[in-house]
Amino acid sequence: MSYSLKLMLLVCLCIWLGEYERSTIADESSDPYAQQVAEQTAKLQSHLEHTRAGAAEALGFLRIYGAEESLIEQLFDKSVYVRRQVAMALAWCGSRKAIVHLLDALEDVDAVTRQAAHVALTNLTGMEFPFNTIAPSPDRTAQITVWRDWWKTVPSDRPPKEVLELIKDWKRRSYGGSVTVSSTYKGPSEVLTDGLLGPGFWQTKNVPFPQRCTIDLGRSQKISQITIHQYGPRFVLTNYELATSLDNKTFEIVERKKERTPVTLTTTFSSRLPRYVRITSYSSINPTYPTTFLEIQVGSVGSNENSSIDSFIWKCERGLRALGTLGGSGATEAILRCLGPIPPSEGKHRPMVRAGIRSLGRLQDEAGFSYLLELLNNTYWARYAADALGDFNDRRAVTALCAAYRKYGKQLDGSDPSDLPQDDKMGFPSEDRMLETPYHIAFTLCRLLGDSPSDRADLQEIAPLVMANLPSDHDTFLLYEPEVGHLLTRHLMEFSGLRQQACEHAFELMGQPRRVPKPRQARQWPKFYAGRMATWLPVVCIEKEDLPRLLALLSHEDGWVRLNAAKTLAWLGDKRAIGPIAEILAQAKAEAEYGYSGTFKDEEYADPAPRWRQGFIRALGLLGAHQHTDIIVQILEDEASVLEVRHAAAEALGDLGNPTAKLALKRAARNHPFHSTRLVARDALRILEESPDEMGTGLYDKSVVAPENISGDSGLKAVVFIKGDNSIPNTIGTVEQADRWRQTYVVTDSGPAYRPGRNLYVLSPPRSDGTVTPLTRFREGYVAEPELSWDGKYVIFTYRSQEDPWWHIYRINVDGSELEQLTHGPYHDVGPAYLPDGRIVFTSSRVGIRDEYHGYPCTSLHVMNPNGTDIHPITTNIGRDNEPAVLLDGRVVFSRLEV
Repeated sequence: MSYSLKLMLLVCLCIWLGEYERSTIADESSDPYAQQVAEQTAKLQSHLEHTRAGAAEALGFLRIYGAEESLIEQLFDKSVYVRRQVAMALAWCGSRKAIVHLLDALEDVDAVTRQAAHVALTNLTGMEFPFNTIAPSPDRTAQITVWRDWWKTVPSDRPPKEVLELIKDWKRRSYGGSVTVSSTYKGPSEVLTDGLLGPGFWQTKNVPFPQRCTIDLGRSQKISQITIHQYGPRFVLTNYELATSLDNKTFEIVERKKERTPVTLTTTFSSRLPRYVRITSYSSINPTYPTTFLEIQVGSVGSNENSSIDSFIWKCERGLRALGTLGGSGATEAILRCLGPIPPSEGKHRPMVRAGIRSLGRLQDEAGFSYLLELLNNTYWARYAADALGDFNDRRAVTALCAAYRKYGKQLDGSDPSDLPQDDKMGFPSEDRMLETPYHIAFTLCRLLGDSPSDRADLQEIAPLVMANLPSDHDTFLLYEPEVGHLLTRHLMEFSGLRQQACEHAFELMGQPRRVPKPRQARQWPKFYAGRMATWLPVVCIEKEDLPRLLALLSHEDGWVRLNAAKTLAWLGDKRAIGPIAEILAQAKAEAEYGYSGTFKDEEYADPAPRWRQGFIRALGLLGAHQHTDIIVQILEDEASVLEVRHAAAEALGDLGNPTAKLALKRAARNHPFHSTRLVARDALRILEESPDEMGTGLYDKSVVAPENISGDSGLKAVVFIKGDNSIPNTIGTVEQADRWRQTYVVTDSGPAYRPGRNLYVLSPPRSDGTVTPLTRFREGYVAEPELSWDGKYVIFTYRSQEDPWWHIYRINVDGSELEQLTHGPYHDVGPAYLPDGRIVFTSSRVGIRDEYHGYPCTSLHVMNPNGTDIHPITTNIGRDNEPAVLLDGRVVFSRLEV
C-alpha cells in the first residue's frame, strides 16, 4: 500500500472515530478541515470515555493546534484512557501552554499516562531528561524536579539556548565539508559526504580520464583512513590515486595503485593532518563511467566520529520541532539557517527537514511564509511546504498553490506529471490513489479559500485537473463511507461553482442525458472510460433530482458504474431507490451459478467482474431497507455467494439492526464459514449492544479424546505415497505455476495444494521388492499431502475432483476402508496433519481474506475435530500459511508467504 493511500485512510479513520454513526458526505458548503476540528472537539465532551479518547487521538493525528486548550482541559479526565490519548495528542499539537500541564501529568496515578506525558514533553521541547515511569515515587519526584527546574530557565520571548544548540552547525557533515569535482553526469557531488549510502551518487560519463573529486574537510584534521563506497562491481576503479593537501595546491600522494578495486575500497595509512582529500580515477572497469561513487568517508582508525550522523540528524530534528513549539524571537531565522536555500532530500535527512518545514508553518512569520512559497518550486519538498502553508493560514498562498497544482497534479488524460517525487512514483498507472503533492495542495486549499473572487477564479482554472486527480476504484476496494478524496474534491468543486458541470459531464460520458445544458464556453474536462467516470458520482452528484439517471445506471454494462451508482444512491438517502435496487438484486444470480472458471485471476467463478452485488447490498443497508432484510440474510448464508458479497451482507445487516438482522448476525458470529465475516457480525452485534456471550467462543470440543497407543509399534511396516501425474490445469489449457521439471512438487493457482498426484498407494513392506497396493481409487481429480495419524490407523489427505475446484480433506483407514470427506463447501482446505490430542491442523481459505493484489483466497492455519466439526482459525495472514507439520512436543511448524 502507498504512503498517500495510508494517509488518506488514516484521516478517514480520524473523521469517523468515536460514537458509531452513519452519515452522508459532509455538507459541501463547509470546509472539511474545519468540520473535522469542530466534530472532534465536540466529542471531547461526550459522556462515553472511548469517544473522548478517540477524539483526542484524532485531534493529535491531524495536528489541530487550535485544539490545544480543549485537550489541556481533558488532560485530567476521570478516565485513564482519555488521559493517555490526550497526553499523546499534545505531543503533536501542544505549545508552551501545554508544557506546564504535562509536567503535572508526570505525577499521574497511571503509569502509562505518565509515560505519555514524558513522550509529549520530549517531543515538544527537544529535551531528553530521563524519567522512569515505573520507578519508586521518590525517584520519579527527583526526575520531575529536573524537568521543572529546566522549564523555569526557559525565556518567555525566545528559544532556550539548549534547543538552539541542537541545530548548531548541522551542515558540518560527518565526513567533510564541501566537495569539488572535475565533472558531473549524475549527482550532486554533495551526496559524497552526506553520511548516507544512497540513494544518491556522483557519477561521470563519456569524459576523458583522469576524473577527480576533492573534499574540503573545513579545517586541518588528523586522518588515517579513507573509504570509498562505489556503486557496484561493474563500476569500480582499476587505476586510482589518493592524495592529501593543506592548501589545495600541493598534494602528497597517499596511495597510487593499478588494480581492480573492491566495491568498498578502504585505505589505511600513517596519521597525517591535511585539510583536503583528493581521489583521482585514471581508469575503471567500465571506461564510459570513470567514477561512480556513493559515499566517501574520511577519518581516523578507531574513531567514532564517522558513525555519529544518525544521532546528529536526530538532534537537529528534535531542535527544529521544538522551535516550532516554543517559538519566540529568532526561532524562524534559526530554522531557515538550518534548512538552507535547498534542503537536503537524501534519506535520513528527510524527517529532520519535514520537522523544520512544519515548524515554519506553525510559527507564522513572514520570512517563513516566503520560504514555504519558494519550496513549492522544489519537486520533493512541495508537498510538505503545501501542508505547512495550511498551518500558516494565509490566503495569499492560494494563487501559488493553484499554480503548483498544475505542475504536480495528474494531467487531464490521467497521466502522471513530469515533476513527480521519486518516492511517490509507481511502476504502473496510479489511478487508484492521489499523488502526495496534489493531495497536500488540495487539503490546504480547502483550509485557505475565502470569499475573494480571485480565489474562485484561480480554483476554476484547475477544477478539471482536480477531478482528474480523484482516485478511481481500479485495483482497489470500495468504501461505503466518505473518503478524504471525496471530502476535499467536493468542497473544491462546490467552491469553484463547477460541481454541477462536472456532474453533467460524468453522466453524459456514461450515456445519460444532461439535466443542465452545457455553458456557452464549456471547459475541457477529463474523458475517462465509464468505470472511472463513475467514481465522480459520489462526489459531484448530490441532488435528489438525479435519482432517475442514477437508477438507470444500475443496469449499466460496466460493473464499476453499477457499484458507484448504488453507492451514490445510498449517500443521497432517497428511499425511492430501495425498490429498484432490491428488484435487481433479487433477480441477480449468485456467483457460483455462473460456473467455475479455470482462468487465472477470474477468482473461482466465471461471473462478470466487478462483483457489483456487494454495492447493491450495502446500499440497501445504508438506505434502511428493512422490508428486504430476508434477501440480505439469504445472501449472507448462501455458499453460492462469494466472500466479499457475504461480507457486504453482514455489514448491511449491521446497518439495519432489526430483530431479523440480529438473529442472522448471531448465527454468523457463531459459525459463519468465513472467519472475517464472523468478525464483522460480532462487531455489528457489539455496536447494536448485543451480548457477546451469545456469539460462541470458537473453542474446540473438550470432549475429544486423543487416539490411544500413540507410540504404537516402532517397526515400520508400510509407506503411503502418491502416484500419478501432477499436471493440474491451473488456467485454460494445461498451464501450471511451476517448472515442468519439478515433477514432485507443484503449487496450483486453483488452490494452495502441494505434492499432488492421481491416487494414494501403499508400499508394504517398504522395500524394493514390496507390494504396491492402491489405497484410493479415484477415477478423476487429484490427491495431495497425505499424513498419518499418530497411531498409524488413518491417513488424512486432500482431494479435488476434476469438476470441483475446491480442495477438501478426506480420511481413510490404512487398509483402504471407510473413506470419509471431512470438509465441504466452496473453501480450500489443505495440508492436514494430526495433532497429538487427535484434532487436525490444516490450512484453509475460510479465514475470509483475499490477496491484496491478485485477489486469490488467502489461507491461514485452522484446527478441527477428527470428524470435521468445530473448524476455527488459529492464525491470520494476508498471504498464505502452508503445509503445517507437528513437532514431537506438539508445536506446529509451517511455512508462510507474507505480503
